[in-house]
Amino acid sequence: MTGPHITVRETVLVRRPPSEVWDYTQDFANRTTWDLGVRAVDVLDDAPRRVRVDLQGTGSATLEYQLDRRPERTSLRMVDVVSRWIAGGGGSWEYSPVPGGTAWTQTNTLVLRHRRLGRLLAPLVERSLRANTRTAMRRAKGILEAR
Repeated sequence: MTGPHITVRETVLVRRPPSEVWDYTQDFANRTTWDLGVRAVDVLDDAPRRVRVDLQGTGSATLEYQLDRRPERTSLRMVDVVSRWIAGGGGSWEYSPVPGGTAWTQTNTLVLRHRRLGRLLAPLVERSLRANTRTAMRRAKGILEAR
């Protein structure tokens, strides 16, 4: 039995075209540079994309892409999760053209492993997930705009 689902959604405006933002953020060779929550990456397959990630303080999981539509949108689900706290999750990323650049939106969901303990920890996990998502997106934005 699984616990609560936690979802956060964050948007940042990046002064670069959607294709450039997509190419940088979807290239896992760059991921550990701007997303400090990702410690290591191993690309398993290209079509459909499957990537094994080692997550800071959480465990590891394989990300299986469900949608990989450059430069508009991606969605994925977490499988083969090895974590004491996380049972699964997924997310989607959108890259919308706006005047002056791209509105880049991430929607990230985590499914906590324990129902009772998860309910107690859910507010802390949500706060942490939101802060980590914001920080990572701002780092990527800074790198992209400094080019």
